[in-house]
Amino acid sequence: MLSPLLLLVLPALACLLPGCASGPDTERAPGSDLRSVSALEYGYVRPAADVKVAGRGRMAYAGSNSDDLWDRVRHGPSLGIRHDTRVDRMAQSMARNPNYLTDLHRRARPYLHLIVEELERARVPTALALLPEVESRYNPRAISPKAASGMWQFMPYTGTRMGLTQNSSYDGRNDVLASTRGAIRYLRELYSEMGGDWALALASYNCGPACVRRAMRRHGSSDFWALTSLPAETRNYVPKLLAVLELVDSPQRYGQRLPRLPNAPALEVVYAKNPVSLSQVAQHCGLSVQQLQALNPGLKLGRTPPAGPHRVLVPVEKGQQLRKALAKAGNLANPSLADGSRVARAGRS
Repeated sequence: MLSPLLLLVLPALACLLPGCASGPDTERAPGSDLRSVSALEYGYVRPAADVKVAGRGRMAYAGSNSDDLWDRVRHGPSLGIRHDTRVDRMAQSMARNPNYLTDLHRRARPYLHLIVEELERARVPTALALLPEVESRYNPRAISPKAASGMWQFMPYTGTRMGLTQNSSYDGRNDVLASTRGAIRYLRELYSEMGGDWALALASYNCGPACVRRAMRRHGSSDFWALTSLPAETRNYVPKLLAVLELVDSPQRYGQRLPRLPNAPALEVVYAKNPVSLSQVAQHCGLSVQQLQALNPGLKLGRTPPAGPHRVLVPVEKGQQLRKALAKAGNLANPSLADGSRVARAGRS
């Protein structure tokens, strides 16, 4: 019988969605006909509370101690984007689906804790944890007609530049952990390039920074809302993300219900010293190969690539069982030595 986590993951793999993480202009022509964002329903993230710093290292966000993971998304530091009536219209349109937030909850549940932890570690707004909803509906196998792939919809060139290996045995764009880190790296780069403006950074994530700079020069403005020459997809992209946060932040206002999501990891990362196949992992964990493939779509041949990374995502309750089996075989790696990761458990420092 499938675990509750995998019952949530597997249906999401049936849909292949268009994507938009930018590459060079040759990969995505800014003037092309882009009439919709890269998923079927999107939303925007409204600014939340300011960050609080607790000691060194990671930031402690308002809501970090809540037992509801959605509170960590709601109460992270502000994106600082000026409100616009387009966000309200987008939120109202999305709320016409009475099950939108319960469906969002189901799609995000396996991955949200991992994503939020990575965002907090990188000291960027936790509202960005909703960006995969806009990009792919949290589908790590999503593929666009323009060759974007993964939950964060990386184009091949941009993925490579962000350190996401793509070869015959492995595609880091479909690796949930690797692509999340790559997306954060890219978003921080764009945020810096756009002068610390998250609206412009997000627009750049969609259509490329060169496209955004051209629009800024044309209009003589750095106000995202004034850049009407941007592609239609990009003009909708930022308000759609903000509308999602608006719904998450105030579900009752829109007649919606957002189920509580436990503030605890759903997935665990286990590291091996040497290549390991999903069939071996399945035997050790009591899972099927299909279940493991659903969680590790970056492993194109059903095993970790010869050059690594030698890591697999498993349901959190299976991690210790797998580590014991790998240790017995002499194939358990220290995560800090395996690939430079500071994460032994997805979502734990």
